[in-house]
Amino acid sequence: MLMKKLNRRRLLATALGAGSMAPALDGTPQREPSSSATTATDFARSFLYYVPRSTSLWVRIQIECRCQIIDVASGAADEYVLGVRTQTGLRTEPPSEHLDPGYDFWLIFSRRSIFIRRVHPSWYNDNSSRVPVGEFVESGWRLEPCPAAPLRTGAEIEAALRAWRVVVARTEFASRDRARRYIIDYPVKWADGNPDGTFRVETGPVLMLDPDRIQVGNLLQLTDFRWAYLDYRSFDQVRCLLERPTSILTGSTYKASAFSPRRNPALTTEQVARIEERLYQGWTPPIPAEALRQLFQTDHYSETVKLAARTTLYALMPSSASGRRA
Repeated sequence: MLMKKLNRRRLLATALGAGSMAPALDGTPQREPSSSATTATDFARSFLYYVPRSTSLWVRIQIECRCQIIDVASGAADEYVLGVRTQTGLRTEPPSEHLDPGYDFWLIFSRRSIFIRRVHPSWYNDNSSRVPVGEFVESGWRLEPCPAAPLRTGAEIEAALRAWRVVVARTEFASRDRARRYIIDYPVKWADGNPDGTFRVETGPVLMLDPDRIQVGNLLQLTDFRWAYLDYRSFDQVRCLLERPTSILTGSTYKASAFSPRRNPALTTEQVARIEERLYQGWTPPIPAEALRQLFQTDHYSETVKLAARTTLYALMPSSASGRRA
């Protein structure tokens, strides 16, 4: 088999480093709902795909999140689609089953570029990249529309959760001058429904862009995207847990509760300061000081912002093949 000749890491490196392809259109043929029906994306049946130039493989990846930045005046829009996370750790040549710490990676598809984000144990190792879509024979995405019912109250959300309905959401942000809208569609993976009519959604990851800074037509860099998890209890505000490079010492002073004790004792802030002083001061490191700090950083959700937003939740209509409770 071909996969015996090319392990995943080598295949991805070959595919992403390999001249024109069809535009990354939103859709191979899809089932068309009636024009009057409410629909939402069924993420369990929505996929990215690509065909590398170097092999005959046809690669399919489940979609995690769909993002659109829209110019309100013209209606022009750019679209970005995030695939689910996968992992690799095969480094040897020729390939073997030996694993090093490896990395997680995600693909983001757009109509002009495919972004590859690689997350290592250390921020210093970052080798994320952007590749023109012309490096592939073909690539794109397929979003599967599904009949859906909007959930307008906490009681409706609780009923949908208790009925084991698949729930998805659309959250819309606006630039301060209202000239641009930023919309994300995503599956709801964790949610609370309560008898008193309140609710809470905790889900992600999703892609975040800054509509005050990003405009339609911009050729983005991977650093323009921010990974986030969402946490909200209303339809008009979202708490965003943003990821950023973070010292591995962050959180080492946290004292856990009796119900979840730490394996190792918490450090004091003074101990952390002494460790950092020893790492970064009083000597001439073999690499620049900023790079040395990156060596002891990793990607982590360590910043929280609350943003005004408009969120709509949808319960997908059950299919004829219903699941069974385990």
